[in-house]
Amino acid sequence: MEFNVFHLNEVASTQTWLMEQDCELSLPEFSVAYTENQTKGKGQGTNVWESEKGKNISFSFVLRPYFLEASNQYLLTQIVSLAIVDTLNKYLGKGVKIKWPNDIYVKENKICGILIQNKLLGAEFAGVYCGIGININQEIFSFAPNPTSLALELGKSLNTKEVFNLAMENIYNRYSQLKRGEIESIQKEYLSLLLFKGEMRTYEYLGEKIQAKILSVNEYGHLIFETLDGKVSSCELKQWKFLFD
Repeated sequence: MEFNVFHLNEVASTQTWLMEQDCELSLPEFSVAYTENQTKGKGQGTNVWESEKGKNISFSFVLRPYFLEASNQYLLTQIVSLAIVDTLNKYLGKGVKIKWPNDIYVKENKICGILIQNKLLGAEFAGVYCGIGININQEIFSFAPNPTSLALELGKSLNTKEVFNLAMENIYNRYSQLKRGEIESIQKEYLSLLLFKGEMRTYEYLGEKIQAKILSVNEYGHLIFETLDGKVSSCELKQWKFLFD
């Protein structure tokens, strides 16, 4: 698959750049903004993504999932997350996990951040913008709370372009899987890779510490968990916190 890649020497945010370009030019699906020097990367909410110049990759791409109902948008989070796990496992062998909803972890350390922003027209998608930052060769971090990188895990540097190309190939393959309607398989694999699934651990829920274990994620992307007293509840992203963040 050939992708329409815009190689940017430096950019504040690949996500913002791509969205602005798409607004002006109506870019084809799988147009990609790629850089190794993102100065103001976006994370969830007001979070900032730390990346040392020339060490890591940041890229954003646009999808047009007209075949998918907007109510099923969480499937996009799942397939992108799985594609990044596929990519990192090529180098690490195994042990890569998904921290709900879509951060990618090795053990308890973050190696990749994903930001997905949907543009809807009524109940249909107008565009989906997926931003990804992968730590590849950076070994010293200034403010990221619990980072790791492929270089730190492997003890050697890697070719950043190679990792990018593999990631895009895996994203395309997972997107094709979704197009084929293999939803049950996608959901099952995503749930099997959830960090701490089935383990009783301490989290923060609605501002208070609780003992709970993650059970599942529903079709809307809400986390399903069970507390020590056996009560099963669901929550949204802003209500839940992993305490090692």
